Amino acid sequence: MNAPIRSPERAAMLAHTFEAIAEAAGIAETYARTAADMAAIGDSRGVNYALRQAAIALSSAADTAATLRPAGSRGGA
Repeated sequence: MNAPIRSPERAAMLAHTFEAIAEAAGIAETYARTAADMAAIGDSRGVNYALRQAAIALSSAADTAATLRPAGSRGGA
């Protein structure tokens, strides 16, 4: 069985892509926790802001993760 040959540039790009996904997901997690805290104290303005920011960060992570799909892949099973 032959393993695909990967260039150092491709490996570096993949590493940076995964770092970007991890960072965006971490930001989304922080905002989601903040939203929960704001909800616990009844701060509707804070909840709305934190949830919007969490959604933006999660969307960024998902968009970046989509670049990892092979060309022609539609996702799904």
